[in-house]
Amino acid sequence: MVREAALAFAEAGWTVEAVSALRHALPKGIKFRDAEGLARSSSLLVSFGGDGTLLGASAIGAPMDRPVLGVNLGGLGYITALGPTELSGRLRALLDGACRIEERRRVRAELLRGGKKIAHVDALNDVVLARTGAGRLAGFEATVDGRFLAFFRADGLIFSTPTGSTAYNLSVGGPLVDAASPVLLLALISPHTLSHRPLVLPDASVLVLDLPEAGLELAADGRVVWQIKPGDRVRLIRAPQAARLVFPADHDPWAVLRDKLGWLGAPKFHGGRRA
Repeated sequence: MVREAALAFAEAGWTVEAVSALRHALPKGIKFRDAEGLARSSSLLVSFGGDGTLLGASAIGAPMDRPVLGVNLGGLGYITALGPTELSGRLRALLDGACRIEERRRVRAELLRGGKKIAHVDALNDVVLARTGAGRLAGFEATVDGRFLAFFRADGLIFSTPTGSTAYNLSVGGPLVDAASPVLLLALISPHTLSHRPLVLPDASVLVLDLPEAGLELAADGRVVWQIKPGDRVRLIRAPQAARLVFPADHDPWAVLRDKLGWLGAPKFHGGRRA
């Protein structure tokens, strides 16, 4: 499929380059680079895999304002544009302009230690703060826009974008949100108090977590980036740079949702009775 796509791009007048890991899959004459070098030299990135592959491509492409086209070879593929059976039939029309580019909000986590920001990371789906092993619950104090929200005890916390509402947020009972909605989502993982419910916040909100305990780690889009130390603080905000995802012009996200979640279509009637 990668070879087929490379030929289609070349026939449409594009110059094709690829990451070095694809040397075995592509014909001679194609230039290979590392991922960041590829993003710098390209005007469009194409990922082949599942949502995780697309998340990795967007993490590289977003800081350089590069659009990403996702071709799904995985199981779910909520945010990829084309399925494996659609590539040959739809790619040429897409390259001829039958597409749209959607800007998707990302979230940023900033790590503050000793009152100083020492690192930050951005994510298209979510930032997850979770305990590292079995045992007692994690405790953390949360404020929103400088106002105290609650002291939570839970296995962890998920801070997600509307795009990420179909990811980990969904599995813990968080809401499904249209990808264009100007909001960010907060959901707890197995909270000790049943009254703690998922929250939908304006995307200009600033969520600050004070973390008095050890035994926590922070992951961005499924990749662990920090081990938390007692006294650390994490600041969660909307990232300044959006991800740009390419979709066919007739892409219907609700149809994708119905298909992936197994929702029923419209009922059919026969002789006045519902079938």
